[in-house]
Amino acid sequence: MKNLIYGIIFTLTMIEDVYSNEMDIKKIEDNHNTYYKHLFENDMDSLAKLFSFPSLFKGFVSEVQIAKSEDDIKIIYQNLIKEAPQSKFVNTGRNYTEINTSVESKSIFKMREDTYLLIVKYIQSDKKDNSLIFTGSASYLFIKNDEKWLISGVF
Repeated sequence: MKNLIYGIIFTLTMIEDVYSNEMDIKKIEDNHNTYYKHLFENDMDSLAKLFSFPSLFKGFVSEVQIAKSEDDIKIIYQNLIKEAPQSKFVNTGRNYTEINTSVESKSIFKMREDTYLLIVKYIQSDKKDNSLIFTGSASYLFIKNDEKWLISGVF
């Protein structure tokens, strides 16, 4: 009987933990989708609100950058966008709306109760002729801050 009670408690604890993880993952994925929306709309004010501080960045620039405020996020993203492969596309007189960005895969890993890593593999191509502009991965570190999932690193 004692083992049965322990088994029930263990099972209920596991179910609650799995449900909690699924809820966290859903919130993180929703936040990441919002991040993409703001990024593609060039809405840096809204994008900056998705981050905790300090936040780390290592994208198409040569050095790791640290944002300590929403204003820092805006400056860092201006630099990242200038160095991104699609900027060469735009520099030829084309428009970002002519780029098709598709997500090939998303993987999410729980690091701790308050920390997840989201890895996204994506492809960017020219809508006109489907020629490849860029393919690669980006990693997003999410931390739970005051019950909200915020980005604290993009690599």
